[in-house]
Amino acid sequence: MRRNLAISMTLAMIIGSFSAGTALATKPTNTCPPIASSGYFIVDVDEWWDITVVGIEDEGFADGDDAFAQSLGFADWADLEYFVKVTQWAEIDKNDNGLVCMKRRPHTPGNPYYFFNGVDDQSASPRGGGSA
Repeated sequence: MRRNLAISMTLAMIIGSFSAGTALATKPTNTCPPIASSGYFIVDVDEWWDITVVGIEDEGFADGDDAFAQSLGFADWADLEYFVKVTQWAEIDKNDNGLVCMKRRPHTPGNPYYFFNGVDDQSASPRGGGSA
């Protein structure tokens, strides 16, 4: 009887250590890959839009420039803002918690300052997404 009890207790401890290890190994919520190695940082939708606007301005266009928005195929600035803050955001924020990981891309002729990579804060692999 004591032997069965000892075996049962040992099994319970082994099973408990596996489940505790699994719980500890799950990815914490609201995190991005380490910025030092990945370049990703966490933002909400307003920060995403603000950084997009700064990128547009860094490319030489004014905040609210309808002609710039139209050059990208949008009806006007408000349509561009709606796309970035609603349509594009919903595509990246898969867990719908209002946070994503953002990464600036290197500035090149084909990669303007207003293009970024975005990945859900719970995702293991980035999905690229240009901000405009």
